Amino acid sequence: MLSQLWSNGQAQEIDRLSCLKHANVAQDLMEEAGRAVFRKVVLLRRPYQKILILAGPGNNGGDALVAGRLLFEAGFPVEVMSVCPQAESPLRQVQRARCESIGLSLTAYPGSMTVFPRSTFLIDGICGLGLREPLRPGLLRDALVAAAQIKAETVLAIDLPSGQPADRWASCEAPLEATHTVTFGALKPAHRLAPAAFASGEITCIPLAFDPEVIAQVLKKGPELWESDDRGSGVWSHLGPDAHKYTRGHVLVIGGSAGKVGACYLAGEAAMRTGCGWVSVAALSPLDQPARPSFLTYENWSSINPQTLSPFITQRRVKALLIGPGTMDNPLNETTLRFLAACNREQGLGLIFDAGALRGLAPLLQGLRFEPTRTLLTPHPGEWLALHSKHQPLDTLSGLAPAWEFCEAAGITVFYKASHPFTLSRLGGQQRLTLTSQGDNRLAKAGSGDVLAGTALALLAAGVSAAEVGHLAQNRVAAAAQLAAKEYGYNGLTPLDIVQKLGRVRENI
Repeated sequence: MLSQLWSNGQAQEIDRLSCLKHANVAQDLMEEAGRAVFRKVVLLRRPYQKILILAGPGNNGGDALVAGRLLFEAGFPVEVMSVCPQAESPLRQVQRARCESIGLSLTAYPGSMTVFPRSTFLIDGICGLGLREPLRPGLLRDALVAAAQIKAETVLAIDLPSGQPADRWASCEAPLEATHTVTFGALKPAHRLAPAAFASGEITCIPLAFDPEVIAQVLKKGPELWESDDRGSGVWSHLGPDAHKYTRGHVLVIGGSAGKVGACYLAGEAAMRTGCGWVSVAALSPLDQPARPSFLTYENWSSINPQTLSPFITQRRVKALLIGPGTMDNPLNETTLRFLAACNREQGLGLIFDAGALRGLAPLLQGLRFEPTRTLLTPHPGEWLALHSKHQPLDTLSGLAPAWEFCEAAGITVFYKASHPFTLSRLGGQQRLTLTSQGDNRLAKAGSGDVLAGTALALLAAGVSAAEVGHLAQNRVAAAAQLAAKEYGYNGLTPLDIVQKLGRVRENI
């Protein structure tokens, strides 16, 4: 299933245009948001907890004041601390007057927070989506740092932990991390992409009454941001009772430096257990090879070139090719890449470039054009930088623009293997990011990337678009790791344990 995310700009534009289109909707939306926070507090609060609300000067502070008013009216022990009230927004001013009219007075910050025990229920309503860059030194940051020193048992953030920009995930910028977050409309990138995501705690998303036509209008402009928890529903549903190995697909894995040929075997076995009908492995080094799985077939190639590849691909009816597992240097050159690009465009050959095949690859792609639905690059952050000297880390939404241009120019799709991986594609001119949060540190072991590459290879051979292959493969591998952990323990997994559980993973969640 796909769930759409909103960027900071999209969220603010949806809010602005909805308010322009409908009279008085701004206050209604604030009341609705504050009421959602109120309900969450009622659900989470323990009987002994006193409630401290930090209300910033903007509309996020206005949401906090609505929640404070409702809590006060309901008889909860609540104190509201107002931060930078001299910069108060008009909507927040209305909510402050409503609080004062019922006898809920606001304490000005700076005020002492040392009187609040760790059992405090703390509501962070200081910044929300109001930041595009990390919070600068000043009173707002001082208040958050002081609040963090309480080490409150429960911290509920409104929209985002204050100080964390919605479109940045390079690091956790929030001085006060949340145990829970209530956000509105849709999740934002910083809610889901590490390491920023770890600051939000458990997230609740409330739709609010934004205008549906406005939402469609804003999101149509892009970029498209999605989260997937799908494992590839129906990937093999086309198989009939007369299916055979070519129906399922023959795939080829090429790679393996001396002592690292096992990476090819892991990828090949993962492809077979995911559903391929035939897997061939061509190890580029004869040295230090481990025992070969008997259900794979093998080719002895010291190098790859069109003269070797062309008859093999044609005669063996290869549907997809994985190059790079276990290689330290790039085994490709311009001639071989030109041949592969032609097979990819003209015959629909699926291509995955992984590990060493990514090193220095970008300059070799100059002037070549691949089919983006059949071509996938699978770099981890270090390999992304090694692709080209001009590449920068992919840790902000604005920083993705050059990566999308790279995808467009070469006709490729990128699956970025960070701790919360995501796919970058550009199909039909539309920039698209699809992320998955299904991975965890059980997969943080050498060889798990080879398992992922082999799983992706099988899905590509089955006809799945490269724009979907990466996150479907990640979700399958994560599910297999969960199954294997029941047998071998959370920290005791090997990549082979995960491979052997791939066939147990149901396609539907």
